[in-house]
Amino acid sequence: MTKILLIGATGYIGGTVLDHLINSEVTSLGGLTFDLLVRSKDAIEKLNRAYGDRIKPILWTGFADLPFITDTSTNYDIIINAGTGFMLDGTKALIHGLTRRIRPGTPVPWLIHISGCTNLSDCPATQTPYPDREWDDTDGHAVYELLKNEDAQDPYPQRTTEVGVLAAAEETGVQAVSINAPWIFGKGRGLFNKQGVVHILAMRYVLQHGYGYKVNDTANINWVHVEDLADVFVLIVRAILEREDRGVGYIPSGTRGIIFPEVGSMLITQIMQECLDTAFAAGVLPREDTPKEKEIRFVGVQEIADELMGGLVEVADRLAGHMKMKGTTARRLLGWNPTRLDEARLQDYVDTLELLKNGQVLDTLQKCVGK
Repeated sequence: MTKILLIGATGYIGGTVLDHLINSEVTSLGGLTFDLLVRSKDAIEKLNRAYGDRIKPILWTGFADLPFITDTSTNYDIIINAGTGFMLDGTKALIHGLTRRIRPGTPVPWLIHISGCTNLSDCPATQTPYPDREWDDTDGHAVYELLKNEDAQDPYPQRTTEVGVLAAAEETGVQAVSINAPWIFGKGRGLFNKQGVVHILAMRYVLQHGYGYKVNDTANINWVHVEDLADVFVLIVRAILEREDRGVGYIPSGTRGIIFPEVGSMLITQIMQECLDTAFAAGVLPREDTPKEKEIRFVGVQEIADELMGGLVEVADRLAGHMKMKGTTARRLLGWNPTRLDEARLQDYVDTLELLKNGQVLDTLQKCVGK
Protein backbone atom coordinates (compact mmCIF):
# COMPACT_ATOMS: atom_id res chain seq x y z
CA MET A 1 0.00 0.00 0.00
CA THR A 2 1.35 3.40 -1.00
CA LYS A 3 1.98 5.66 1.97
CA ILE A 4 1.08 9.32 1.47
CA LEU A 5 1.83 12.31 3.71
CA LEU A 6 0.04 15.63 3.27
CA ILE A 7 1.20 18.96 4.72
CA GLY A 8 -1.28 21.83 4.91
CA ALA A 9 -4.52 20.04 5.82
CA THR A 10 -5.67 22.99 7.93
CA GLY A 11 -4.95 25.49 5.16
CA TYR A 12 -6.84 26.81 2.17
CA ILE A 13 -5.12 24.77 -0.53
CA GLY A 14 -4.15 21.72 1.51
CA GLY A 15 -7.58 21.38 3.08
CA THR A 16 -9.18 21.40 -0.35
CA VAL A 17 -6.65 18.90 -1.72
CA LEU A 18 -7.31 16.56 1.21
CA ASP A 19 -11.07 16.76 0.71
CA HIS A 20 -10.73 16.03 -3.01
CA LEU A 21 -8.46 13.06 -2.36
CA ILE A 22 -10.74 11.53 0.23
CA ASN A 23 -13.96 12.12 -1.70
CA SER A 24 -12.63 10.95 -5.04
CA GLU A 25 -14.54 8.00 -6.46
CA VAL A 26 -11.68 6.59 -8.53
CA THR A 27 -10.53 3.10 -7.59
CA SER A 28 -6.86 3.96 -7.11
CA LEU A 29 -7.67 6.39 -4.28
CA GLY A 30 -10.58 4.57 -2.69
CA GLY A 31 -8.68 2.43 -0.20
CA LEU A 32 -5.95 4.88 0.71
CA THR A 33 -5.38 6.61 4.01
CA PHE A 34 -3.54 9.90 4.32
CA ASP A 35 -1.15 10.88 7.08
CA LEU A 36 -1.31 14.57 7.97
CA LEU A 37 1.14 16.86 9.74
CA VAL A 38 -0.95 19.07 12.02
CA ARG A 39 0.11 21.67 14.57
CA SER A 40 -2.67 21.52 17.17
CA LYS A 41 -4.61 18.86 19.06
CA ASP A 42 -7.86 20.73 18.45
CA ALA A 43 -7.30 20.53 14.71
CA ILE A 44 -6.53 16.83 14.98
CA GLU A 45 -9.82 16.21 16.78
CA LYS A 46 -11.77 18.11 14.13
CA LEU A 47 -10.07 16.25 11.29
CA ASN A 48 -10.70 12.88 12.96
CA ARG A 49 -14.39 13.66 13.41
CA ALA A 50 -14.74 14.58 9.75
CA TYR A 51 -12.61 11.94 8.04
CA GLY A 52 -12.37 9.06 10.50
CA ASP A 53 -10.10 6.21 9.53
CA ARG A 54 -9.22 7.76 6.14
CA ILE A 55 -6.62 9.92 7.89
CA LYS A 56 -3.87 9.67 10.49
CA PRO A 57 -2.92 13.08 11.93
CA ILE A 58 0.59 13.53 13.33
CA LEU A 59 1.36 16.41 15.69
CA TRP A 60 4.33 18.56 14.67
CA THR A 61 5.76 22.01 15.41
CA GLY A 62 6.29 23.16 11.82
CA PHE A 63 8.99 23.43 9.17
CA ALA A 64 11.69 24.54 11.61
CA ASP A 65 12.05 21.05 13.14
CA LEU A 66 14.40 19.67 10.50
CA PRO A 67 15.34 16.36 12.19
CA PHE A 68 11.68 15.50 12.71
CA ILE A 69 10.83 16.35 9.10
CA THR A 70 13.70 14.26 7.72
CA ASP A 71 12.95 11.24 9.90
CA THR A 72 9.20 11.42 9.28
CA SER A 73 9.39 11.83 5.51
CA THR A 74 11.49 8.68 5.26
CA ASN A 75 8.28 6.69 5.84
CA TYR A 76 6.41 7.84 2.73
CA ASP A 77 6.18 7.12 -0.98
CA ILE A 78 4.43 10.40 -1.83
CA ILE A 79 4.59 13.67 0.09
CA ILE A 80 2.24 16.52 -0.80
CA ASN A 81 3.45 19.87 0.48
CA ALA A 82 0.34 22.01 0.05
CA GLY A 83 1.20 24.14 3.06
CA THR A 84 3.72 26.80 2.08
CA GLY A 85 6.33 27.40 -0.59
CA PHE A 86 8.42 29.78 1.52
CA MET A 87 10.37 27.35 3.75
CA LEU A 88 13.53 26.19 1.96
CA ASP A 89 15.30 24.27 4.73
CA GLY A 90 12.17 22.50 5.88
CA THR A 91 11.14 21.51 2.37
CA LYS A 92 14.64 20.30 1.51
CA ALA A 93 14.46 18.18 4.67
CA LEU A 94 11.51 16.40 3.02
CA ILE A 95 13.80 15.60 0.09
CA HIS A 96 16.54 14.37 2.41
CA GLY A 97 14.13 12.00 4.11
CA LEU A 98 12.73 10.70 0.85
CA THR A 99 16.27 10.04 -0.37
CA ARG A 100 16.58 7.29 2.24
CA ARG A 101 13.81 5.37 0.44
CA ILE A 102 15.74 5.10 -2.81
CA ARG A 103 16.95 1.53 -3.09
CA PRO A 104 16.70 -1.32 -5.61
CA GLY A 105 13.24 -2.81 -5.99
CA THR A 106 11.48 0.13 -4.30
CA PRO A 107 9.39 2.74 -6.17
CA VAL A 108 11.13 6.11 -6.40
CA PRO A 109 9.45 8.52 -3.96
CA TRP A 110 7.69 11.72 -5.02
CA LEU A 111 7.33 15.24 -3.60
CA ILE A 112 4.48 17.39 -4.91
CA HIS A 113 5.30 20.96 -3.87
CA ILE A 114 3.19 24.13 -3.85
CA SER A 115 4.70 27.37 -5.11
CA GLY A 116 3.42 30.59 -6.63
CA CYS A 117 3.45 32.99 -9.55
CA THR A 118 5.15 35.86 -7.70
CA ASN A 119 8.33 33.88 -8.39
CA LEU A 120 7.91 34.96 -12.02
CA SER A 121 7.35 38.66 -11.41
CA ASP A 122 9.66 41.33 -12.78
CA CYS A 123 9.10 43.78 -9.86
CA PRO A 124 8.66 46.88 -12.11
CA ALA A 125 8.66 49.28 -9.16
CA THR A 126 12.33 48.52 -8.50
CA GLN A 127 13.61 46.67 -11.60
CA THR A 128 13.27 46.64 -15.38
CA PRO A 129 9.67 45.80 -16.35
CA TYR A 130 8.79 43.16 -18.96
CA PRO A 131 5.08 43.72 -19.59
CA ASP A 132 4.91 41.40 -22.60
CA ARG A 133 6.81 38.47 -21.08
CA GLU A 134 4.97 35.17 -20.74
CA TRP A 135 6.35 32.04 -19.07
CA ASP A 136 5.46 28.66 -20.60
CA ASP A 137 5.58 25.35 -18.72
CA THR A 138 5.98 23.34 -21.93
CA ASP A 139 9.72 23.59 -21.29
CA GLY A 140 9.94 23.34 -17.52
CA HIS A 141 13.73 23.24 -17.56
CA ALA A 142 13.92 26.60 -19.35
CA VAL A 143 11.59 28.09 -16.74
CA TYR A 144 13.73 26.59 -13.98
CA GLU A 145 16.91 28.10 -15.44
CA LEU A 146 15.30 31.52 -15.71
CA LEU A 147 14.07 31.32 -12.11
CA LYS A 148 17.49 30.16 -10.91
CA ASN A 149 19.29 32.98 -12.69
CA GLU A 150 16.87 35.63 -11.46
CA ASP A 151 17.06 34.33 -7.91
CA ALA A 152 20.85 34.48 -7.99
CA GLN A 153 20.57 38.21 -8.69
CA ASP A 154 17.54 38.93 -6.51
CA PRO A 155 16.79 36.25 -3.87
CA TYR A 156 13.12 35.84 -3.00
CA PRO A 157 12.18 33.17 -0.40
CA GLN A 158 9.44 31.41 -2.35
CA ARG A 159 11.51 31.33 -5.55
CA THR A 160 14.64 30.30 -3.65
CA THR A 161 12.63 27.42 -2.18
CA GLU A 162 11.20 26.30 -5.52
CA VAL A 163 14.59 26.33 -7.23
CA GLY A 164 16.38 24.75 -4.26
CA VAL A 165 13.90 21.93 -3.79
CA LEU A 166 13.85 20.98 -7.48
CA ALA A 167 17.65 21.07 -7.64
CA ALA A 168 17.95 18.91 -4.51
CA ALA A 169 15.55 16.37 -6.00
CA GLU A 170 17.53 16.29 -9.25
CA GLU A 171 20.75 15.66 -7.34
CA THR A 172 19.38 12.89 -5.13
CA GLY A 173 17.11 11.00 -7.51
CA VAL A 174 13.89 11.89 -5.68
CA GLN A 175 11.06 12.79 -8.04
CA ALA A 176 9.71 16.30 -7.35
CA VAL A 177 7.25 18.54 -9.17
CA SER A 178 6.37 22.12 -8.28
CA ILE A 179 2.81 23.34 -8.77
CA ASN A 180 3.50 27.02 -9.45
CA ALA A 181 0.05 28.43 -8.84
CA PRO A 182 -1.37 31.75 -10.05
CA TRP A 183 -3.90 33.84 -8.12
CA ILE A 184 -6.21 31.36 -6.38
CA PHE A 185 -9.85 32.21 -5.68
CA GLY A 186 -13.06 30.50 -4.61
CA LYS A 187 -14.37 28.79 -1.52
CA GLY A 188 -12.14 26.00 -0.27
CA ARG A 189 -13.39 22.57 0.71
CA GLY A 190 -11.26 22.10 3.81
CA LEU A 191 -12.40 22.22 7.42
CA PHE A 192 -10.52 25.36 8.42
CA ASN A 193 -9.42 28.21 6.15
CA LYS A 194 -11.80 28.33 3.19
CA GLN A 195 -10.77 31.62 1.59
CA GLY A 196 -8.20 32.91 -0.84
CA VAL A 197 -6.34 36.15 -0.25
CA VAL A 198 -6.10 38.26 -3.44
CA HIS A 199 -9.79 39.13 -3.66
CA ILE A 200 -9.93 39.79 0.07
CA LEU A 201 -6.97 42.16 0.06
CA ALA A 202 -8.21 43.99 -3.02
CA MET A 203 -11.80 44.26 -1.81
CA ARG A 204 -10.71 45.33 1.68
CA TYR A 205 -8.68 48.18 0.22
CA VAL A 206 -11.57 49.27 -2.01
CA LEU A 207 -14.06 49.26 0.86
CA GLN A 208 -11.76 51.18 3.19
CA HIS A 209 -10.75 53.85 0.67
CA GLY A 210 -13.67 53.96 -1.74
CA TYR A 211 -11.32 53.54 -4.71
CA GLY A 212 -8.96 50.92 -6.11
CA TYR A 213 -5.17 51.00 -6.27
CA LYS A 214 -2.52 50.38 -8.89
CA VAL A 215 1.24 50.71 -9.02
CA ASN A 216 1.18 50.73 -12.82
CA ASP A 217 -1.27 50.09 -15.64
CA THR A 218 0.21 46.86 -16.98
CA ALA A 219 0.64 44.50 -13.99
CA ASN A 220 -0.93 41.14 -14.82
CA ILE A 221 -1.68 37.81 -13.21
CA ASN A 222 -3.26 34.45 -14.07
CA TRP A 223 -5.96 32.76 -12.05
CA VAL A 224 -7.42 29.40 -11.00
CA HIS A 225 -10.23 28.27 -8.71
CA VAL A 226 -8.97 26.45 -5.63
CA GLU A 227 -10.96 23.32 -6.50
CA ASP A 228 -9.54 23.17 -10.02
CA LEU A 229 -6.09 23.61 -8.46
CA ALA A 230 -6.78 20.74 -6.06
CA ASP A 231 -7.69 18.58 -9.04
CA VAL A 232 -4.13 18.99 -10.37
CA PHE A 233 -2.72 17.53 -7.15
CA VAL A 234 -5.20 14.65 -7.32
CA LEU A 235 -4.38 13.93 -10.97
CA ILE A 236 -0.66 13.82 -10.21
CA VAL A 237 -1.22 11.39 -7.33
CA ARG A 238 -3.39 9.26 -9.59
CA ALA A 239 -0.76 9.22 -12.33
CA ILE A 240 1.86 8.02 -9.84
CA LEU A 241 -0.43 5.30 -8.53
CA GLU A 242 -1.99 4.17 -11.79
CA ARG A 243 0.88 4.27 -14.27
CA GLU A 244 3.28 1.35 -14.50
CA ASP A 245 6.22 3.77 -14.53
CA ARG A 246 4.89 5.53 -11.38
CA GLY A 247 5.04 8.77 -13.34
CA VAL A 248 8.81 8.64 -13.64
CA GLY A 249 9.81 10.14 -16.98
CA TYR A 250 6.18 11.08 -17.64
CA ILE A 251 5.40 13.75 -15.05
CA PRO A 252 8.09 16.45 -15.32
CA SER A 253 10.30 16.42 -12.24
CA GLY A 254 13.48 17.89 -10.82
CA THR A 255 14.80 20.80 -12.86
CA ARG A 256 12.05 20.16 -15.43
CA GLY A 257 9.34 19.86 -12.84
CA ILE A 258 7.34 23.08 -12.98
CA ILE A 259 3.62 23.05 -13.81
CA PHE A 260 1.46 26.16 -14.23
CA PRO A 261 -2.18 25.33 -13.31
CA GLU A 262 -3.64 28.45 -14.92
CA VAL A 263 -7.06 29.06 -16.43
CA GLY A 264 -6.89 32.65 -17.66
CA SER A 265 -5.05 35.94 -17.27
CA MET A 266 -6.04 39.48 -16.37
CA LEU A 267 -4.65 42.87 -15.42
CA ILE A 268 -4.44 43.80 -11.74
CA THR A 269 -6.48 46.88 -12.64
CA GLN A 270 -9.27 44.53 -13.80
CA ILE A 271 -9.37 42.97 -10.32
CA MET A 272 -9.72 46.45 -8.84
CA GLN A 273 -12.41 47.40 -11.35
CA GLU A 274 -14.42 44.27 -10.60
CA CYS A 275 -14.12 44.93 -6.86
CA LEU A 276 -15.48 48.44 -7.44
CA ASP A 277 -18.27 47.13 -9.69
CA THR A 278 -19.32 44.66 -6.99
CA ALA A 279 -19.21 47.20 -4.16
CA PHE A 280 -21.16 49.82 -6.13
CA ALA A 281 -23.74 47.25 -7.28
CA ALA A 282 -24.26 46.16 -3.66
CA GLY A 283 -24.74 49.74 -2.51
CA VAL A 284 -21.76 49.55 -0.15
CA LEU A 285 -20.06 52.30 -2.17
CA PRO A 286 -20.04 55.19 -2.61
CA ARG A 287 -20.16 56.62 0.93
CA GLU A 288 -20.25 60.27 1.89
CA ASP A 289 -16.49 60.26 2.49
CA THR A 290 -15.52 58.40 -0.72
CA PRO A 291 -15.42 59.24 -4.46
CA LYS A 292 -18.81 59.20 -6.10
CA GLU A 293 -17.46 57.54 -9.24
CA LYS A 294 -15.34 54.41 -9.61
CA GLU A 295 -11.66 55.30 -9.44
CA ILE A 296 -8.36 53.43 -9.49
CA ARG A 297 -5.51 55.57 -8.15
CA PHE A 298 -1.74 55.20 -8.27
CA VAL A 299 -0.36 54.05 -4.90
CA GLY A 300 3.22 53.24 -3.82
CA VAL A 301 4.44 49.71 -3.14
CA GLN A 302 5.42 50.54 0.45
CA GLU A 303 1.92 51.73 1.25
CA ILE A 304 0.37 48.57 -0.17
CA ALA A 305 2.81 46.41 1.78
CA ASP A 306 2.17 48.23 5.06
CA GLU A 307 -1.60 48.39 4.70
CA LEU A 308 -2.44 44.98 3.27
CA MET A 309 0.53 42.63 3.50
CA GLY A 310 1.95 42.96 6.96
CA GLY A 311 4.94 44.92 5.69
CA LEU A 312 6.05 42.24 3.20
CA VAL A 313 7.44 44.66 0.61
CA GLU A 314 9.03 41.85 -1.43
CA VAL A 315 5.59 40.31 -1.97
CA ALA A 316 3.82 43.61 -2.63
CA ASP A 317 6.48 44.56 -5.18
CA ARG A 318 5.96 41.31 -7.05
CA LEU A 319 2.17 41.53 -6.99
CA ALA A 320 2.59 44.82 -8.82
CA GLY A 321 4.54 43.10 -11.58
CA HIS A 322 4.11 41.05 -14.71
CA MET A 323 3.82 37.32 -14.08
CA LYS A 324 1.81 36.00 -17.00
CA MET A 325 2.06 32.24 -17.42
CA LYS A 326 0.94 29.72 -20.02
CA GLY A 327 0.10 26.28 -18.68
CA THR A 328 -0.32 23.32 -21.01
CA THR A 329 1.39 20.47 -19.15
CA ALA A 330 -1.44 19.60 -16.76
CA ARG A 331 -3.96 19.56 -19.59
CA ARG A 332 -1.76 17.57 -21.97
CA LEU A 333 -0.33 14.96 -19.60
CA LEU A 334 -2.95 14.68 -16.88
CA GLY A 335 -6.17 15.48 -18.71
CA TRP A 336 -6.83 18.45 -16.42
CA ASN A 337 -10.08 20.18 -17.42
CA PRO A 338 -10.83 23.19 -15.19
CA THR A 339 -14.55 23.92 -14.97
CA ARG A 340 -14.80 26.95 -12.67
CA LEU A 341 -14.38 29.81 -15.09
CA ASP A 342 -15.37 33.50 -15.38
CA GLU A 343 -18.79 33.06 -13.80
CA ALA A 344 -17.24 31.53 -10.69
CA ARG A 345 -14.52 34.18 -10.60
CA LEU A 346 -17.05 37.02 -10.71
CA GLN A 347 -19.22 35.37 -8.07
CA ASP A 348 -16.22 35.26 -5.76
CA TYR A 349 -16.22 39.07 -5.52
CA VAL A 350 -19.76 38.92 -4.19
CA ASP A 351 -18.85 36.20 -1.71
CA THR A 352 -15.76 38.12 -0.62
CA LEU A 353 -17.77 41.25 0.02
CA GLU A 354 -20.08 39.28 2.31
CA LEU A 355 -17.12 37.79 4.19
CA LEU A 356 -15.65 41.23 4.77
CA LYS A 357 -18.96 42.65 5.95
CA ASN A 358 -19.18 39.79 8.44
CA GLY A 359 -15.54 40.06 9.55
CA GLN A 360 -14.68 36.48 8.48
CA VAL A 361 -11.30 37.02 6.83
CA LEU A 362 -7.55 36.63 7.29
CA ASP A 363 -5.68 39.58 8.76
CA THR A 364 -2.78 39.84 6.30
CA LEU A 365 -0.88 37.95 3.64
CA GLN A 366 1.58 36.78 6.33
CA LYS A 367 -0.68 33.89 7.33
CA CYS A 368 -0.61 32.60 3.76
CA VAL A 369 3.17 32.42 3.51
CA GLY A 370 3.77 30.77 6.86
CA LYS A 371 5.33 33.83 8.52
